[in-house]
Amino acid sequence: MSNNLNGRDRLLQRLVSGALPFLMLGCSTVPMGPGTALAAQSDGAESLAQAQPEPEAVSTAPVSQSTMDGQLMFELMIAELAGRRGQLDVAMAGYLRASKHTDDPRVSERATRLAMYGQQWAEAQTAAQRWLELDPDAAEVREMLGQTFLQQNKTADAIEIYQQLITETDNPEQTIYQVQSELQAANNPVQAIEVMQALISAVPDNSQAHLALANLLMATNDEKGALASLEQALSLDAGNSNALLLKARLLMASGQSEEAFASLETVLEKNPDKLLLRLGYAQLLLDAGRADETGEQLDVVFQGADNNPDTLLTISLLALDARQVDRAETYLKRLRETGRYTEQANFYEARINDQRKDYDAAIQLYDAVGEGELQLPAQIRVAELMGISGDLDGGRDRLHQLMVAVSDPQIQTQLLTAESRMLQEAGQGEQAVSVLTEALLRFPGNGDLLYARALAADSAGDTDRLVDDLNELIKSEPDNAHALNALGYHLADNNVELGRAEELLVKANKLLPNDPAILDSLGWLRYRQGNYTEAVSMLKSAYSLYQDPEIAAHLGEALWHDGSEEEARTVIDDALIESPKDDRLLKIKQKYTE
Repeated sequence: MSNNLNGRDRLLQRLVSGALPFLMLGCSTVPMGPGTALAAQSDGAESLAQAQPEPEAVSTAPVSQSTMDGQLMFELMIAELAGRRGQLDVAMAGYLRASKHTDDPRVSERATRLAMYGQQWAEAQTAAQRWLELDPDAAEVREMLGQTFLQQNKTADAIEIYQQLITETDNPEQTIYQVQSELQAANNPVQAIEVMQALISAVPDNSQAHLALANLLMATNDEKGALASLEQALSLDAGNSNALLLKARLLMASGQSEEAFASLETVLEKNPDKLLLRLGYAQLLLDAGRADETGEQLDVVFQGADNNPDTLLTISLLALDARQVDRAETYLKRLRETGRYTEQANFYEARINDQRKDYDAAIQLYDAVGEGELQLPAQIRVAELMGISGDLDGGRDRLHQLMVAVSDPQIQTQLLTAESRMLQEAGQGEQAVSVLTEALLRFPGNGDLLYARALAADSAGDTDRLVDDLNELIKSEPDNAHALNALGYHLADNNVELGRAEELLVKANKLLPNDPAILDSLGWLRYRQGNYTEAVSMLKSAYSLYQDPEIAAHLGEALWHDGSEEEARTVIDDALIESPKDDRLLKIKQKYTE
């Protein structure tokens, strides 16, 4: 083939390659929504587009090559102008028309991407089929065509194209994983299962395909079917870590915890270097409340991590979740030595020092957190620690400086609520209420500010303000579980309106099941109602999730009234080891256990 390009080819290459940076960057860089009426805007590109009839409507008479070349260039120029002006509907239509006049697959590719971004699935299918016709070896075209079939519920067509993908690929496992992702994204679980079952018929001995089907079945709550698919996957690949972990989770969900753990332990004994499986095992142990055993497994992973920063970050966070603070600190120090994830290492090690009340070390590490999503919470916590350490004015100044530096109302709201917390901790509840009242003048009806002012009013002893703010918040956000819980607990703790307290707390518990604060409130309500046995059960559940001294105090009192005096003493004494100066625990100990 000659290296010389004629004028037509040079112009075509310029139009589809160099002159359209908005397309070269990918459609996701340009805002567009389905059904936008961009063609209704009045500008030159639109007028050209409206003046240009569909090619089929022009004439059935033969046309010359020069006429076709001119028509192609015209369509591409319309598309370019429209795209540069953000008129992606017009650009897509232009590329679709142009794709019929050229054998250059780049034009069809552009049309496909634009149509898919705009969720114009029929047009995307047409463009993708033209692209496939012109370039059968293109890496993405079949996957994109399959997506258009899924979105139009053309299940048989999707099956055909995906079967071709899986049987022709050099990496069937990766292709199956990609297809599974596309099936899940289509958000049609029944269709997804039908497609994957058809694909399994094409590759019946592929373990990854059976695992993919299990995941899709889980979306329809078909645990029995999912378990059967997992058994099939493991019969083909007994060491498939993902299949083993999913099977263990299914067993745990059905109450077969011991069998779940035993199945993983058997594999790990034979394959101790399966770090992914061991990490999953550690997470399951943590979910089951077996924190000490979680830490032991994390140590094994740490020894085999070979300084991999991703692994070190993962085990650090798991250790923190398991309250294995010393382990977490060791992992984080090693993570910092790798030079990766330094912001995370600084932030989470700062939290460890924060919990130990080593505030100087915590502030130094929080201040070392650079740009990213952790920087703002780090700076807010620095201000709060300055207040706790006695420099309340300095902490408030830090927050005010941040307020000036940001314009996002959501961030400003966070800063204002942080300032109110600082004032409450300093015993200045009325000033905290005043700060939030001024904030609500700037952001009327803001739910976060209303909730924060209710808590501040509680610390200031302003019960009327507490109740009014929570009622207003619940009226505007009836499913705000935290507001429901706060008002429900206030009523229960004051032993008033217990019927309404129950209504509020039962709803909160449905919205956020297994939330320790809500379980504590509901358990305390049961105590107030004289149902001590149920109170103990709920409070034990809350305390197992979060070892808070207030929950311990509630549990101790409920146990005592339920006739379990010795257990009540044990709970209170153990809690006092962690919080020896907590007033609530000391009062309960003096009241019942001495």
